[in-house]
Amino acid sequence: VAVLVHVRVHVRPGQAEDHRLVAHQRLIVGLHIGHGLLSGTAQAHTAPHLVNVPEFVLPLHRLDPHIRQSHTQPVVKADTLRISGIEVLMRWRHPVAGEIPPDVFINLAETQQVIVPLTHHLLALIARDAPALQKVLPAGSKLGLNISPSHLHADEFQDDLRQFAASMPANHFNVVLEITERAMIDKNKSLAIFDWLHEQGFEIAIDDFGTGHSALIYLERYKFDYLKIDRGFVQAIGTETVTSPVLDAVLTLSRRLQLMTVAEGVETPEQAEWLRKHGVNFLQGYWLSRPLPLEELIAAHDEPAKYFAAR
Repeated sequence: VAVLVHVRVHVRPGQAEDHRLVAHQRLIVGLHIGHGLLSGTAQAHTAPHLVNVPEFVLPLHRLDPHIRQSHTQPVVKADTLRISGIEVLMRWRHPVAGEIPPDVFINLAETQQVIVPLTHHLLALIARDAPALQKVLPAGSKLGLNISPSHLHADEFQDDLRQFAASMPANHFNVVLEITERAMIDKNKSLAIFDWLHEQGFEIAIDDFGTGHSALIYLERYKFDYLKIDRGFVQAIGTETVTSPVLDAVLTLSRRLQLMTVAEGVETPEQAEWLRKHGVNFLQGYWLSRPLPLEELIAAHDEPAKYFAAR
């Protein structure tokens, strides 16, 4: 079955002054062109002010001056709601389009095969901020960051991780590398790499579990330490949807595999209570805290915010 989708983007002349709207549209259209998702007909019917998409979007390495911020989102223990670590996230604030959704620019980076340089940049930001983070996070805190499978398999990957470890405060953070399901993991290389990572003291999480392909194959083949439950499953809590029993099955599977579990996208106290009662180990989401710039995390520690206060 062949499906042809024609995409038309129209903006009235009076709307053209909204440069942020135009910029966002150019970005989305450019992403689709980069993925080959727009046919020639779709591109031909794209609004005239959007035709210069590649000049706006490409090459991605030009984004570097605008990707100077890393944000940190607290991760808490489910039983105490006290902070146990953070996930470090890249943010892109474009001078015209404003805040660009992470899913958009990460997918764009992967499409253009520049995700590894962006990860290098993120590692440098983490090393820069580590002394300040050390002052607000206790020894043994988890520090999670995303690693693309393309970086995992790159020749320089082990050297990158050695240099990163050497740049961090000794014996303070437990670094958790989060591997997504967006791309297949090369079995021949990954088994040895996973063993090496564990030997070096890194921990490994499978991220956004259940949203990609071959998730069960991953769990069978590789030794993970954490399973991060995708927000889509968390949002199903309290609803009679088809994903509700799937979440029960995921939790049962994680226990049998002796995996620690982290629930992402926790937005209500009811979700947090359900997850706690069902044995989830850690919680992350806007009910606890949105992703914060470093200075706001420090301010939250000084207040202190509820997840920093003893319970």
